[in-house]
Amino acid sequence: MKEKIYFLILTFFGIGKIPIAQGTVAALISGILYFSFISGNKFLEIFINIFILVISFLSIKKARIFWKDNDPHEVVIDEVAGMFLSFLLLPKSFLVFVSAFLIFRFLDITKIPPIIFFDRMKSPYGILLDDIVGGIMTNIITRILIEYRIIQI
Repeated sequence: MKEKIYFLILTFFGIGKIPIAQGTVAALISGILYFSFISGNKFLEIFINIFILVISFLSIKKARIFWKDNDPHEVVIDEVAGMFLSFLLLPKSFLVFVSAFLIFRFLDITKIPPIIFFDRMKSPYGILLDDIVGGIMTNIITRILIEYRIIQI
């Protein structure tokens, strides 16, 4: 029973099992959920982000039970955690949503420094930490773009 719960968490309720673009689909769905139901409520945003991070860290080391790969494509809870951090306490705006999503996916795919350093970790936590760093970087970049009115809210 415990393994099934870990599997559901790691694959974000099975999204990680789709045949292609698991990370992009998980990021998009989690972004839509965040934007639709969490964004705009500061307490809820902070609580849900902490909850997702804790659950992610507790679950990620169990990935080896299901997959031999160091960074299996089926594990997408890292994308969820990264996307949630990308949106943390940002204004609720469709343009902010689209911009943050695209920035996060760009950073997650290109793995520019410092993201690459966490991606290369020989630990299950590297699976998660590269997306957490990417989410934090996305949040900061989006805030800068809003501040300089490149993104209009």
